[in-house]
Amino acid sequence: MSEEQIEELSERELEIIELVAEGMSNREIARELYISPNTVKVHLRNIYSKMQVSSRTEATMVALRMGWVQIEPEEATSDRADDTDHGNGGEQAAATEQVGDEIQPKAVPPLPRWKEAYLLLAVVLIGLGMWLTWPRTAERAQPFSDRSSSAVTWAPGQASRWQSLAQIPNPRSRLAVTAYDGQIYAIGGETAEGVSDAVAVYLTQSDEWVRGPDKPTAAANISAVAAGGMVYVPGGSGADGEMSDRLEVLDVAAGTWSERSPLPSKVCAYALAQVGGAIYLFGGWDGRVYLAQALRYDPADEAWQTLPDMPTPRAFSGAGVIGGRIYVVGGYDGVSELDTCEVYDPERAAWANCPPMNAPRGGVGAATIGDALYVIGGGWDSYLVENEYFTPDVVDPTQGTWETFPSPRLQEWRNLGVASSEMMLYAIGGWDGAYLSANQAYRAVYRLYLPSAMGQRGE
Repeated sequence: MSEEQIEELSERELEIIELVAEGMSNREIARELYISPNTVKVHLRNIYSKMQVSSRTEATMVALRMGWVQIEPEEATSDRADDTDHGNGGEQAAATEQVGDEIQPKAVPPLPRWKEAYLLLAVVLIGLGMWLTWPRTAERAQPFSDRSSSAVTWAPGQASRWQSLAQIPNPRSRLAVTAYDGQIYAIGGETAEGVSDAVAVYLTQSDEWVRGPDKPTAAANISAVAAGGMVYVPGGSGADGEMSDRLEVLDVAAGTWSERSPLPSKVCAYALAQVGGAIYLFGGWDGRVYLAQALRYDPADEAWQTLPDMPTPRAFSGAGVIGGRIYVVGGYDGVSELDTCEVYDPERAAWANCPPMNAPRGGVGAATIGDALYVIGGGWDSYLVENEYFTPDVVDPTQGTWETFPSPRLQEWRNLGVASSEMMLYAIGGWDGAYLSANQAYRAVYRLYLPSAMGQRGE
């Protein structure tokens, strides 16, 4: 990792990394700087992102190399007091130093020997490990294919409320994932062999995958939604890189695919949502530009309708529905990842801004459970060490708060598929330097059963 890849830290971030290097915990840092522990976490997340690291030790090592943190050698303490202190009961002159009319505070003592030894050892061990495993070049990820990208692969991290389930049979990224009737459908995507038409169905009750009917055309950079016993998959990019305007629909009960009214134009890497049986498509890439378009498809009359454009053109964003409104978050605009959050009200056919995410995210997976939108993964320019969820304000749905929750993978994880079923989120596939067969489940909500006075159970 070259110094050019590391972003400058703000003044507050420099204060925090100095305290991290001293071995302070988040609570100790919060007390030292008179801020909350949660604020410390947010700053650390930004520091990790700018430094492209995933731990306190790595951050300390990089800060040492950049000269942001100094380890001063411990000086020998003089046995002789200053002449002016001979009659003050033996107190050290080092307590204060008089310069003119001002009393200067005591100098900050150097780090203890054990901390010096710890940090120097960390420099050697972590530096060697990063030299062996870190990408040798700052190659920017390709927006529409993962095959030419390179990145480090780390072992999955341990995070509470996540569990590893049966892996998808064929590792892939840029796939479509949706849930219907207790089953998770993983459709198409990009694999080591190329763009795929394969459909894999995960049975949540038995924790196993079965083969579904192949999609009529192979496609990547796609999304899917389920409505009325049908799974809808519009557009996408093919093996030749060409965009598609096809709308292919899987009849779940019959196990057959059919083709419906095509899109108004070819598109891939869009966000997709379903409200009241209608399909909504936002943004994407048409082979030339990043789009702000918004479309609505009515399965009853098989017609596409053009809606007011999104405020921000983008692709690789995520979407989820809360209270009948569609929240479109994150994405990539060809230059940078976005932390953008915009909400569409189908009843008013109007857009509004909502609070941005804590971190920019492109290539995200998104799904809703209850009144919260969960956003998982993303990241072209940096590794993201946490995921996020948004809870709208009850009075004003355009406002609300973003909170973080752990990630089972403490490194790059993008172009995955995410779906929700009952109380669980399922994060499937993706890319972290290789095509992933991941199937990680997160319990977003716990249901409690309490005995009543009559001995009955209630939720």
